[in-house]
Amino acid sequence: MSPVLLWLAQAALGAVTVEGEPEDGPPIVLRQGEEVVLAVTDAEGEARSGETVRVVHRPGLAGEAELAIGISDGRGRVRWTPELSGLARLRAGDEVRSLRIAPAAPPLGVEVTLGLLLVTSLGAFGYGWVGPRGRARRG
Repeated sequence: MSPVLLWLAQAALGAVTVEGEPEDGPPIVLRQGEEVVLAVTDAEGEARSGETVRVVHRPGLAGEAELAIGISDGRGRVRWTPELSGLARLRAGDEVRSLRIAPAAPPLGVEVTLGLLLVTSLGAFGYGWVGPRGRARRG
């Protein structure tokens, strides 16, 4: 199951917060390809249904692209899977929240990487012991 992120847009007060994070904190960090659930609420914490949620990739740069994620349901929620990595901004009505989308996790795990390192090291040791012509060195 992918992680769930609740994004609270407090429209009346003009404050955008993320559950558990201060308003003036660093951008939210998401992972490319992992689904998140965005929850849009008003100043009183009530769900805002029918609110269009958009994401702006590469805001303020050449190649800026805006994409509508969806319209919040009866509980004020929208599901989204980030497809592009980099800096972005979420918009719900007049509210904006910055985020950073990290690239997808590399396909190799730690165990596979350590295994490849071990095999490569043993191969290099064997090559150094036998030499390029296949004859063992005499010491």
